[in-house]
Amino acid sequence: MHVYQILLSLSVIRYVVADNPTANVSSGTLVGRSVEFSHEDVDITRTLYVFKGIPYAAPPVGDLRFRPPQQVEPWEGVYNATEVGFACVQSISPLYSFGELLNEDCLYLNVFAPVTNSSNLPVMVWIHGGGLIVGSGTNGGLYDGTVLAAIGEVIVVSFNYRLGVFGFFATGDKHAPGNYGLLDQIAALKWVKENIAAFGGDANKVTIFGESAGSISVEHMLLSPMSEGLFHRAIMQSGTSSIFGGPRVDAEGQATLAYGIGNMLGCEQDNTEDLVRCLRTVPTEDFEPILNPEEGMLATIPGIDPDIGINPYAPYFDGQLITVVPSDLRNPGTLNKTGVDILIGANADEGTLLFPYVVPFQFNATEITLSRAVFEQYFSAFMFGSFKSNPTILDAIKLTYVPWEDADSDDANYAEAFSQMQGDHTFVCPSDLSARAYAQSGANVYVYHMTHIPATWLTGLPWTKAGHGEDLPFVFGLHFSPVYTWTMPAEEVAMSRNIIRYWTNFAKTGNPNLPESEANSSLADWPRFEVPGLEYKELSLTMENKRALKARECALWNDFIPKVENREDEETATEPNEGDNGKPPECTAGAIHAAGVTVYCICALLLLPSLLVMPASPEYIL
Repeated sequence: MHVYQILLSLSVIRYVVADNPTANVSSGTLVGRSVEFSHEDVDITRTLYVFKGIPYAAPPVGDLRFRPPQQVEPWEGVYNATEVGFACVQSISPLYSFGELLNEDCLYLNVFAPVTNSSNLPVMVWIHGGGLIVGSGTNGGLYDGTVLAAIGEVIVVSFNYRLGVFGFFATGDKHAPGNYGLLDQIAALKWVKENIAAFGGDANKVTIFGESAGSISVEHMLLSPMSEGLFHRAIMQSGTSSIFGGPRVDAEGQATLAYGIGNMLGCEQDNTEDLVRCLRTVPTEDFEPILNPEEGMLATIPGIDPDIGINPYAPYFDGQLITVVPSDLRNPGTLNKTGVDILIGANADEGTLLFPYVVPFQFNATEITLSRAVFEQYFSAFMFGSFKSNPTILDAIKLTYVPWEDADSDDANYAEAFSQMQGDHTFVCPSDLSARAYAQSGANVYVYHMTHIPATWLTGLPWTKAGHGEDLPFVFGLHFSPVYTWTMPAEEVAMSRNIIRYWTNFAKTGNPNLPESEANSSLADWPRFEVPGLEYKELSLTMENKRALKARECALWNDFIPKVENREDEETATEPNEGDNGKPPECTAGAIHAAGVTVYCICALLLLPSLLVMPASPEYIL
């Protein structure tokens, strides 16, 4: 029995009377804790009021499963907001096993508010990562907001949202439209807008920020008409909505997946209404085969590609919350929040995230060696998009990344080529696409690229270098954290303080630089990203400014490959089929978008969009 199998009769509302800070919110009175922050490596001592485990929506259980979040019922007395609430039910992963109890009743948030003379502090709302299948708002202290709030003098809010099958199950129609996890995020932002003044926050100065799947979520919030007016700035760390081809678009394929999942859970129905009604009665613990499948089990569900693994719980193009697909970012007028300031970037070695899938897991290695044979074997295995079978495009990718100066040598190491290829394809160049789109729409955009290789790695594996997620200890100031044990050398302590300043300055003003009245020569000015210009900040010990980040590589992924695909699609669409009197093939789905490019002719045997997701494992932290 897993920890999420908790009796729902356990009360999560605890009434207390204590000499601690209180706040009056829309549902009643909260009592939190007073925390004193200080650290020998920072010249700040500050009191914070911390409130944890605040319900921002009704428990999404029973008949509310697979429905949008509902309003919290008001409570009487004082609600004890001193402990985190349940984390959402999720796949079991060692990286996210921080002792937090799991439950479907999980829609809770946390507020870290510095005590100052100001009654209108900027607010930073954190959206956690984890591939939309694991994680929580605090992750056992990794995302504790104490340091950011104390050093940056901002209010930090973190929250849980529904994950996996509970957050993204969809039938492709009105009976289960999906995206409940994203709707939870919108509900949390509405709660902030309505209640943050009770903590000294300014509802008109809200910044959303997230990493990996949290950053993907941030861009969905940026592009969704449903989040209009709920935030004013956005920080995207290693993730965009175009990763893995973007949201699913195939309603028929989504229904096939839904029926397959229903069959696995004993809900064999012949229509989606009855299917969803049945699934709402399935006990939480019976979802175990879906949450933590045995090897190969998900491949038995109709609609799952056994070769690449398709995540059944991805965002779905519902036409209401999600109305934009990745290729739309290339079209002027797509963005509906041009007044939002943007800070966006990725890390220099994002592609090392995939090394455990192509080489034996090497805990003690300091460097990974990848032979040419292994490189060829896995060359396209972790790419999304129909171009995986296009020899012209694959040759162009090899031409760009293969170390040709050593390629003829039997002992040539292809590890860096593989890492950079995958990192650019999945993180760096999608971020470049978004940055250009926002800048050209008139938004205030700042771009970063973290190149510093930390002294200590979140994974504990030195060959990850400046890998996926390695910016998190610097952003959350783990070296200064009162709840998370982490030590940095002196030069990294300074780097972390600078990054905290950049992030919180941006939250305050829309500009990561210090105001002129607080100018600090040790903190180099961060230039605005413009097209042309293409200037960005390198997150390193020296914080240098550079330009044209991966311009050649991103021209390959963002321009050349889509053009080749579109050209071949157009040529195919004009070729007559034999026995069809010279007429082009008839299309039943019209012009839709799939796999990150426009596909103009989708016929009856439409495949599911290629959304590549690795198994839930210690190494996979999207």
